Amino acid sequence: MTDAERYTYDVQGYLLLEDVISPSQLAAVDAIYDRRLADAETQRTVDGSGGHVMLEDILNEESEALGSLVAHPCVLPYVDEMIECPRLKSTWASFMWPNGGVGFHSNHTPSSTCNHYHFNSRIRHNLFQVFIAVRDIPPDGGALQLLPGSHKANYGLPEHAAIANMLVTIPMKAGSVLIFSHDLHHGSMNLTDTMRRVLIFTYCPGVIANSFGGDGLYDELHAAAPENSWEKYLLRRPNGYMEMYPYPGGRSYSEG
Repeated sequence: MTDAERYTYDVQGYLLLEDVISPSQLAAVDAIYDRRLADAETQRTVDGSGGHVMLEDILNEESEALGSLVAHPCVLPYVDEMIECPRLKSTWASFMWPNGGVGFHSNHTPSSTCNHYHFNSRIRHNLFQVFIAVRDIPPDGGALQLLPGSHKANYGLPEHAAIANMLVTIPMKAGSVLIFSHDLHHGSMNLTDTMRRVLIFTYCPGVIANSFGGDGLYDELHAAAPENSWEKYLLRRPNGYMEMYPYPGGRSYSEG
């Protein structure tokens, strides 16, 4: 990360990275959404999910097309720098229909900031979000709305009407990536007549458990990954406070 990126991210809580995913890989990911649309429709009906469905653990189900995104070279430097002993926590395929949306939410509470996003010589996260735009997302097409700086707020969140004028909308081109702290107050609404397609990867410190699937969620992918690779490191099991797995390159994380 550059000094300007560190400052911007620390103050705002997000960065938009343009032209990250290649056209060929983007086409492969988009094909997954075409193929899995029926699954999303079924989940929408069964769960009463309204206009937004997230198919969980999409990485294990579509590892051939998505495996190279685990340690994508354009995203990895941010994951490595801003998460202590990072690992992949969860993956989702997000389908947002017209008039669908996600209510505003965040992890942040002013009373326990050290449990979330904090700074102690380096930025540290407990939940780091990577949003990949599979298709273009116009401002009114489910683009994420963020409250910049809310990941470090010292007071409780007011009513939505009081902060609505502070929200920033982040339209995205297909293949771009939005990285942000989940402690940032955020939500979205699709007011267009087209579906929003977003691929979501979340990363966390090694001490935090997976969102679903238990400790062995990525065991098969971990076993298949090359030794001493970032893929193998990021797909390891949660480890409590005993970080024993070698940092990529054969060094300890503290030396990295």
